[in-house]
Amino acid sequence: MKKRINLFARKKRFDSFVSYSVNIRKYGAVVGVLLFCLFMFFVYLVVNTQRRMSDLTKQKQQYLSYLLTEKDTEASIRFFKGKQTQLTKFLSDDAQFVSYYAILRNALMDSTESAVLDSVEIDKNRDTVFVVRFQTYESMVSFLKYVESTEFLRFFDELSMASLNLTRDVSAVAKTSSVKNYQLQFKGKFKAINE
Repeated sequence: MKKRINLFARKKRFDSFVSYSVNIRKYGAVVGVLLFCLFMFFVYLVVNTQRRMSDLTKQKQQYLSYLLTEKDTEASIRFFKGKQTQLTKFLSDDAQFVSYYAILRNALMDSTESAVLDSVEIDKNRDTVFVVRFQTYESMVSFLKYVESTEFLRFFDELSMASLNLTRDVSAVAKTSSVKNYQLQFKGKFKAINE
């Protein structure tokens, strides 16, 4: 008896492997195409990022070379910026002393000629403390009358007399007689100049 091999007949146990291999080829091709697209996307991102990094590095090198060649200009700009900051701070803290001092001095001249402004302090909030000195009692009294007038008080939001001092100056005249000086200290707040 002769045995023959039938090549056209299928074996049942290999049929399941064939169907799996066909499915694997279909899904493998789809997954392969997706992975290839993903790989190409990442390659594009890397190339684009490297190009941007190269451009930024060139730009940085240009700026660094510019800074090295323009050191004097940079120092001048920093100096100017520091002075501008100082000026801005000064203007915000400025008390406009000269304007208020002129108002006070003119008011003293209007009141009596013998009034002497001994000391003046004015801060940025327009708060003031000033001392006025007189050589005679009569000039002090006439000044006090003037201080109570609306003409003088129009320069102040508030004003009050803080103290009255009587001093004797023995060194100025002969030792037998002394010169009396009357000092009035006032505290108050100036009105803003634009009001």
